Amino acid sequence: MSAPGPQIPGWTLLETLGRGGNATVWAAVRDAEQEPVALKVLEAVRPQREPYQRFIAEIGFLRSLQTTDGVLPLLDAHLPESPGTEDRAWLAMPIAEPIAIALDGLSLDIVVEAIARIASTLARLKAEHGVAHRDIKPGNLYRAGDDWLIGDFGLIAAPDLESLTRSGQRLGPAHFTPYEVIREPARADPFPADVYSLAKTLWVLATGQVFPPEGHQSFRTRGYTIADMCPHTHAAALDRMIDAATLIHPNERPTVEAVAADLAAWRDLSSSRGAVDLGDARIRLRERLDAQLAGEDLRERQKDMGALAVRRFQELIAPLNDALKNLHPRAEVDRMDDDFTRNTLRLPRHAGMADVVFEWQRCSRVSAGPRAGRYMLRVGRGLDVTSDGTLRVYAFVDVGDPETTRQDFYWAAPPSGGVPVGSIAAESVLEELVAEIETQARDAVEVFVANAPTG
Repeated sequence: MSAPGPQIPGWTLLETLGRGGNATVWAAVRDAEQEPVALKVLEAVRPQREPYQRFIAEIGFLRSLQTTDGVLPLLDAHLPESPGTEDRAWLAMPIAEPIAIALDGLSLDIVVEAIARIASTLARLKAEHGVAHRDIKPGNLYRAGDDWLIGDFGLIAAPDLESLTRSGQRLGPAHFTPYEVIREPARADPFPADVYSLAKTLWVLATGQVFPPEGHQSFRTRGYTIADMCPHTHAAALDRMIDAATLIHPNERPTVEAVAADLAAWRDLSSSRGAVDLGDARIRLRERLDAQLAGEDLRERQKDMGALAVRRFQELIAPLNDALKNLHPRAEVDRMDDDFTRNTLRLPRHAGMADVVFEWQRCSRVSAGPRAGRYMLRVGRGLDVTSDGTLRVYAFVDVGDPETTRQDFYWAAPPSGGVPVGSIAAESVLEELVAEIETQARDAVEVFVANAPTG
């Protein structure tokens, strides 16, 4: 039994059901009734303050609903003319079972069924009322009989509701709140935010965890997917949906209508014929192959970092490529078929050196003279990433006749000792290398112009 609560005229408070920053929910009975209800008693007593205004908005919204399907209904409410510690604002709702308790130990199919119903309610509230909830989390979702319900509309965003959110004020718990709402709550689009929070809620309820990881949840993150933690033939499809629904940019997330449709489709997929259930074999195999899979994941990240380094290298070299195209109308940039470039830029391997997991070379060139005896200016550059996460960069500039091995100018960057791929040091190495390539290319152009065949 909870400690005695405030005196609420007409009500007897039995025990605390929940407590938030601005209100306490009690199991309570009216003096003339025996059936307990959930009585949400507002702590704030100043009507001009935001908590009180939000309480008014919540009551007004619940009263406006023509149907309470999917919503924890309002039974009664009280907004005193002169609120104070002896006369507090309150609203009464049916006592419902928190969704985390209701789903504890149940199958993934039932979890998805519950969240599908919640998604459908969110889609209906958006379509019929233009309302977003803005505080979707397990603590605000319930089961009453066979119904799955949304409660606590204290943070709703509605078209005819004056903005009560001050810039910089935080809304909702960080683990369930997208970054745009944490960053600019007053300006963030609330509908993609609901999609994000619903995806986080699905993950928590499916995996039995208390909190989800913060931020974007990639379906490629080993060990943290529903498929890893909850064996099911079609669990991976849910992970892909959560991946899309938690993207950092809100405009890239699916709509709540699309999420509701996907979850309904998943139910049909889950019950389709021909599915092969391997039980917990996936989890047991992952445990046996953990070290191997971790290594493969690491190599994939190293390749991704190598691709990002290539993109930056290309951005830095672009002005020189443009200058070469301006020098000669038929300059060729970013060629991949130059054998001299490939052979020159492939650094020697030595015993004990880590394996190369990513490799890239390109050549830009300007030619003059007959095709059989081309006089050529070449700018080659490349990089590779080894399995220990080291980035090595290299480059050369030469002028001459490839057919006769005549070389009037040649410069090659000193062998790179390597820096961690994806590091700030790697960015610095790329900038320094490109600056030196540009310096050498200016000298090489002078040699090329002076010796290029005429006619």
